[in-house]
Amino acid sequence: MPMLLLLVACGDVGVPLDPVAPTETDAGVRGGAEADEFFDAAVLHELVVTLDPDDWAVLREQARSYYDILGEGCMEGPIESPYTYFPATASLDGEAMGEVGVRKKGLIGSVVPDRPSLKIDVGEYVDEQRFFGLEKLVFNNGRQDASRMRTCLAHDWFGDAGLVAPRCALAHVVVNGEDLGIYAHTENIDEELVARRTGEFAEAMYEGTLSDFREGWTATFEYETKASTGAEIEAVKDALSTGDDGLLAALDEVLDLDAFFTFWAAESIAGHWDGYNGNTNNFYAYNTASEPRLRFVASGPDAAFDNRKAFGNGWVGTLSALANRLFQHDEGRECFEAELSRQLDENWEGESRLAQLDAWAELVADHDDSSMREGIAATRVVLENREDDVRKGMARGADAGELRGDVCWQTVGTVRVDFTTTWDSYPRGDLWTGGEAEVEYVIEGVAYPSTQDGVSAGTADDGRALWLTISEIAPGVYVAPYVLFDEEQLTDGAELQVDGDEAEAALLYWDQAATDTWETVAYLANGVLHFDTASTAAGAELSGWLEVEVVGSGG
Repeated sequence: MPMLLLLVACGDVGVPLDPVAPTETDAGVRGGAEADEFFDAAVLHELVVTLDPDDWAVLREQARSYYDILGEGCMEGPIESPYTYFPATASLDGEAMGEVGVRKKGLIGSVVPDRPSLKIDVGEYVDEQRFFGLEKLVFNNGRQDASRMRTCLAHDWFGDAGLVAPRCALAHVVVNGEDLGIYAHTENIDEELVARRTGEFAEAMYEGTLSDFREGWTATFEYETKASTGAEIEAVKDALSTGDDGLLAALDEVLDLDAFFTFWAAESIAGHWDGYNGNTNNFYAYNTASEPRLRFVASGPDAAFDNRKAFGNGWVGTLSALANRLFQHDEGRECFEAELSRQLDENWEGESRLAQLDAWAELVADHDDSSMREGIAATRVVLENREDDVRKGMARGADAGELRGDVCWQTVGTVRVDFTTTWDSYPRGDLWTGGEAEVEYVIEGVAYPSTQDGVSAGTADDGRALWLTISEIAPGVYVAPYVLFDEEQLTDGAELQVDGDEAEAALLYWDQAATDTWETVAYLANGVLHFDTASTAAGAELSGWLEVEVVGSGG
């Protein structure tokens, strides 16, 4: 399989590069062949971490909320990390790492307290300490992947497609004696990864999270190297404003356009809907001294291969500025479709993907459960049909659609509830008509009067206090604002700010004629949940009011 990018000829766009063998000696590159054994795909690796139990408890609970990402300051800069390193000792496959730093990782979708994704910094507390040349090790929990295998399947595919991609293998993770199950052990994406794959360190390198090459979307790029100034990002943004006649040439001046078509095709075949082209998310862009044009690295692909129609009715993600513009450009679309076909013809090799999935299923047999087995079976169906599905999608055709809309929260309405209920009425009481509530729902300037209301409060599944109102606003149509907060906050006169810190809240919606389940349609923010009387004693009266804004985004 190709190690480096093999460029597709498409008109006069792009000049193929001569493959350069990865090296561990030139320019001080470390962590190559000396660390290969720890990414051996035929081995179930074993990570054992020990740290202070109090630190572990804090680490598990660290998280961002939607309020942090989409609320005040949204898109004004890189999303701030809530995670801190804690001292620990660790070993991988019985090889001790020494004293290391360990922290949680993830944005929103993968963040859970019970089995968090982890990043280990081998040199956090001991200068220049390395583990077989590696500075950092990454263990992804695959929360969006019941099979636990799609991250490694996707990274293997990206590498085979000709992109810079991290090595990846499965690992069994144990922390403080607790079995956390199967994780994806992935090589850290940084300038050293680029050097190990190309023989040359990345100069400028950027991580993209809700980031794009258009106005209002560039500030969220995170600068990963000292040489990163943002100039490359601005150059691509400017090139995208070129007219159709000169578009490809302008882009190819600042972006390795053939490499981008490969990246776009690889994401599409993988159904990586949470990547750059499908969601303006989970990607890196870099250049090197000998190639100043930007190239891309895919990241966070635990949701790849999860659906035979990963991009809805279409067969490709075009929410990004680059993909959207190129898809509407005749020659650009031609180049992309040619690269899709080339990848399927030359590099996909579906049988080898299935063989790897089956080998991993056997490897983890002592650690799987019914959910994992079902996830593996579902992934197998996607892989079995992938080539046919993509080719049928190409034949069927698709429109570029719209660019991703504004993701930042905007006020779309208000909710006011005056209530009286009792503690422990949730989940034991009559949620539909219990308690007393007077409600006012105004959405986009329209008032929605209710025909019946229920209000309750009690302990939620996650151990926090839950306050909930359910209202019928039309026959068989219900809305339910709810608020989650810590039980110790529940006292007479308490006034909780609904801001994601003191309390977080959302609005649920259910149309019985259309679906059989509730769905979250908006979040609640910029308001207050006030208690006149409150207690967590069984049957205690709770009374007060909620007044909040209903917020949503254009994304």
